[in-house]
Amino acid sequence: MRQHRKQGKSIFQFIFAAMLIVLGIEVALLIGTLYFGNVGMQMNRNSIDILKKQVENRQNYLQNTLEETQNLSSLAGTINTAVENQTAVENISVEELVNNEDRSTELLETVSDSLINVMRHRSVNGIFVILNTDDLDEREIDSFMPCVYIRDQDPTTTASEKNYDLLLERSPVKLVKSLGISTDRGWMPAIKYKGYGKNGIVYPVFQTAYKDSEKLNVSDYGHWTPVSYTLEGDDRPVIAYSIPLILSDGTVYGVVGVEMMTSYIQELIPYEELQNSGTGTYLLAETAGTLSDSEISVNIINPSSRSNRWLSILDEEIKMTRTEKNIYEAEIWNENYIASVYPLTLYNKNAPFSGEQWLLVGIVQDKNLYAFTNHVMLLVKLTIFATLLFGLLSSFIVSRRLAKPVASLSDEVEAAQQNQGSIPNLSETGIRELDKFSTAITGLSREVLNTSTKFLRIMEMASVEIGGYELRFDTGSVFYTENFFSVLGIPLSAELPMNIEKFREILKEYTEKNLYKTKSGSTKLYCIRIPEKGVRYVRMEVKNENWVQIGLVEDVTVSMRERLRIEHERDYDTLTGLYNRRAFKRESESIFGRRKKIRHAAFIMLDLDNLKYTNDTFGHDWGDEYIRQAGMCLEEGTPKGTLCAHISGDEFNILFYGYESQNAIRKEISKLKREISSRIIRLPNGQEFHLSISGGIAWYPEDSNSLGVMRKHADFAMYQVKQTDKGRIAEFDQKAYEEKYRDSQIRKEFHRFVKEELVTYYFQPIISAKTGKIEAYEALMRANLPILKRPDVVMKIAREEGALREIERMTMFRATEAFADLREKKRIKGDALLFINSIASQHMAAKDEIEFNNRYAKLQKQIVIEITEEESIDYHALETKKNAPGFEGAFALDDYGSGYSNEKSLLDLAPKYIKVDLSIIRDIDTDPDKQQIVENIVAYAHKRDMKIVAEGLETPEEIKKVLELEVDLLQGFYLARPEPVPGNINEDALKIIAAFYK
Repeated sequence: MRQHRKQGKSIFQFIFAAMLIVLGIEVALLIGTLYFGNVGMQMNRNSIDILKKQVENRQNYLQNTLEETQNLSSLAGTINTAVENQTAVENISVEELVNNEDRSTELLETVSDSLINVMRHRSVNGIFVILNTDDLDEREIDSFMPCVYIRDQDPTTTASEKNYDLLLERSPVKLVKSLGISTDRGWMPAIKYKGYGKNGIVYPVFQTAYKDSEKLNVSDYGHWTPVSYTLEGDDRPVIAYSIPLILSDGTVYGVVGVEMMTSYIQELIPYEELQNSGTGTYLLAETAGTLSDSEISVNIINPSSRSNRWLSILDEEIKMTRTEKNIYEAEIWNENYIASVYPLTLYNKNAPFSGEQWLLVGIVQDKNLYAFTNHVMLLVKLTIFATLLFGLLSSFIVSRRLAKPVASLSDEVEAAQQNQGSIPNLSETGIRELDKFSTAITGLSREVLNTSTKFLRIMEMASVEIGGYELRFDTGSVFYTENFFSVLGIPLSAELPMNIEKFREILKEYTEKNLYKTKSGSTKLYCIRIPEKGVRYVRMEVKNENWVQIGLVEDVTVSMRERLRIEHERDYDTLTGLYNRRAFKRESESIFGRRKKIRHAAFIMLDLDNLKYTNDTFGHDWGDEYIRQAGMCLEEGTPKGTLCAHISGDEFNILFYGYESQNAIRKEISKLKREISSRIIRLPNGQEFHLSISGGIAWYPEDSNSLGVMRKHADFAMYQVKQTDKGRIAEFDQKAYEEKYRDSQIRKEFHRFVKEELVTYYFQPIISAKTGKIEAYEALMRANLPILKRPDVVMKIAREEGALREIERMTMFRATEAFADLREKKRIKGDALLFINSIASQHMAAKDEIEFNNRYAKLQKQIVIEITEEESIDYHALETKKNAPGFEGAFALDDYGSGYSNEKSLLDLAPKYIKVDLSIIRDIDTDPDKQQIVENIVAYAHKRDMKIVAEGLETPEEIKKVLELEVDLLQGFYLARPEPVPGNINEDALKIIAAFYK
């Protein structure tokens, strides 16, 4: 009977059909992706986004540069100070200063160093000061104005110490000689006034400030020239920024500004980064419109491209149409351009020139911007066509070439199997060639076992000792290599009968005994100690797949020893053998992560006392020996388990932990101290000295339970030892730490107090001893700070910090300001005097005296300056106070009787008022000696038309007695307490005065 086999499709037909289907799907997906994904539009979008991002980044950089350039307020203040000082010293007006050649030259010479310093720290090419006090609308064109104009052509290079890299463009002849700076080819001794309207460097800012009655901040008048200009005799175009020079009284006397060459600006906005094949550029432009308008017109100030094409439209107007935020279209030279536009915020919102909007424009021809997209889309179309054509041809060739060898191989395998006489009978697949191949492959499966055996032998011959095993849970079989147990160091024979349960029990016992660490869930590392062979490290990796478990073991002793060596070098200091800084930090933090095991601990910070002497005298080799001996001492003087580390140089750290009490640790510290004191260092010259170590101890948990805080406390304790008596190890003192911290906080508060003027003034009435009416008020300082309230503490710190002049200025201004406010609100008696405590050794600066007089000229005659009798009078300061502008008041000698030179102070000061100190007034009604002192001073004062003030009155009896002694004025708590708004006088006190004179 003949067997019939089902005839299926040939392998060629299967392969060719499948490849055609795949080819069709790929082409369809590619075309669909391009069509529905809007790839071309997305690529164009990406090009625009890249352009926007480039322009935005460049705008941020240029914005920061221009903002830094504009910061001229401080320089203007310096020039104002110079003007005020010169006019005050020479007693002349600003107009006389500006219009006199010698005086204006002196002023320009005074401020020249400040100009050069500012220019050195700005990204600018030049700086200038131009003086003028005339109305520019009436000034003649080409008239000369005093000026200094300095230029640095390359601000990016290193500055010359003697200013050889600078040039003078405009300056007086005398200034050329004094500055020692070379003149440029177009130098002139002064600058000609050219007008130019809003395009000039003088007219816009000067005239706006000159005509403005509101007098804004100086920086609000700042202005950039919207077009470039060149100095007469020079061909280098520049743009400039200038602000007016305005004195505190509103006088406008010139401008100060900086310039940037257009060539330098081109370097700040390099058009090459736009990747536009040279067709595009950055444009620094100006517009009168806003970026939200659908169409704007921009005037080009400066293009970054140096091509003549772009330079030809400089100062021309370009119209742009908005397509989206920050993106515009424009037509230039009959070609379409895409522009990304970002504003440059140069002026404040309400400033006079806020309507001049500057822009940074990145502009590229659209065909160049989208060139990559067009090129890519053309390549994609060609690729699709080529892919389709090549795919058809390749599918046919590949199908033929794949089908033929498979068919041949199938025939060959079938023939080989038939020769062997044993062929497995497999089911048909419907494909003739594949059916023949599957039948043949069955016969070849018998070779798999032989192949496995060969692989195992290769493992045995490998240079690295490797073993393995396989457990089959479905059949219960166990397989392992002959060297498996020997690699693990287990003395078992490879011939030993084994089942799965016994094998797993052996591995479990082995793991419990030798496991070193688990590297991951399936990989473990074992450490085995083999007699006479030392330590061996073995890695075992296990994989589970369905019903099979496979394990691989490898001897990794060599690599582990190398790794341990590297870790030891990483963690231990090579000089002392102790932990290094990193290892100590890691281990101590690990200990503090397990706080239950710490119990009581001590952190000790140590510092070698004689290391520098040893290094300097005997060299660093003996210095290293000194450190090594110290490390040995610490290691031998501490019990096992104590963390000891050489942190750096002369610094060591020790951590005792796990003790029951502080006393247990103190015993160990005492042993360590004895070990340190007994350690002798023998130097090269034969000299011997004891090891000297200073240290500080912080306790856990008594001082802190934070490792970082303990380290800080130990460091503080060590610092205290180093500052007092070296060679000791002292415990942390919380009280000393808090005092140090409090002193530091008080000084911080003081500097904040001075900087922010955090002060309030209370006023205490001073009344007539005859009428009981208020004659004056004394201003008393009160600091508005939580830990700095007492005035005597404020003055003590002010002396230590050298801030007495700041206190003097603050007292004069703030006390008078508070008095004037109360006077305006009618909360005090308007014609009363104001007693202000002044510092005898200090006086205000000339500019402050002028400002004080400008503010409080009407109050000057009511001010009485109190000079404390305890202080040594500074004659220069006293004369300066007497001759201060507008001062019409008087002086009072305060706290009379508390100092050491009463009569001398009276003669030097010649005061109108003498305030008898409360130490004399206190209990004067019962003390004849104090009464005699007051009688004497009253007799002395009344002959010289001086008035006596009795201060510190607190009882009725004291008031009655000083009235008997004929004092003139009364002050004290019994009369009225100091208040921010002074209250009424005590009625009982007024009755005593009325009864006395009745």
